[in-house]
Amino acid sequence: MKRTHFILVLLPILAFGLITFVSHTNGSPGGKTGSPADGNSCTQCHSGTAITAEAWISTSIPADGYKSDSTYTITLTANHSGVAKFGFEITAEDMSSNKVGQFIITDAAQTKLANNNNAVTHKSSGTSPSGDSKTWSFDWTAPSSDSGDIVFYAAINAANGNSGTSGDIIYLSSETTSFNQPTSISENNTKQNIRFYPNPATSIITIETINKEYIKIFDFAGKIVFSKQISDKTDIDISNLKPGIYFIRTENYSSKFIKE
Repeated sequence: MKRTHFILVLLPILAFGLITFVSHTNGSPGGKTGSPADGNSCTQCHSGTAITAEAWISTSIPADGYKSDSTYTITLTANHSGVAKFGFEITAEDMSSNKVGQFIITDAAQTKLANNNNAVTHKSSGTSPSGDSKTWSFDWTAPSSDSGDIVFYAAINAANGNSGTSGDIIYLSSETTSFNQPTSISENNTKQNIRFYPNPATSIITIETINKEYIKIFDFAGKIVFSKQISDKTDIDISNLKPGIYFIRTENYSSKFIKE
């Protein structure tokens, strides 16, 4: 009876450990970037002290800073000798530790949103290294107004593949960008060449453009829900879209709207 009782007690513990490991294999549970707001990093589950990694985060944001409502590509590249699998979580915060901007998934096979859509993490199919490195990419849309300096914070797990949490190496990396208020005539003209309304919208969005533009509409997860080359004034039926936040993008323009 004692042996049976021991097995019954042990099984839930083993099951919990297995579930925890599998869930982290398919992405961070959220809030583990090591940022000021998150506080925690992967070291809360994996043993060891985090190592600072320089220049692992790169962006398409110009050197003079981000612009309101503009969308940029964020790339995270990890390196570790002899790694079996990589995992990560990345977020963006202002100097007051507020989550800022909106992440857009562009590689749904390897990455997904986390922490109430305020971060990006890996999927189980996005953990295999190429040699001793791994690269993930996704988009990020800047806030609608000046948020000052913004910092991207990332925690990366270089796992040894022992199906546990011991022996893994945790890295922390960050990248800071500043706000750049558009002032040039060409930038202002680009904004004026494209406009859409209403916002929020329920069934129809009207897009007006001076030149021919190839329009794409993305949902919050980065999936394209509409694409077409348009000119002049075009009505787009969005009645079949679910309520939420969407993004209108061309080669030189990006903005968001709300579907009610």
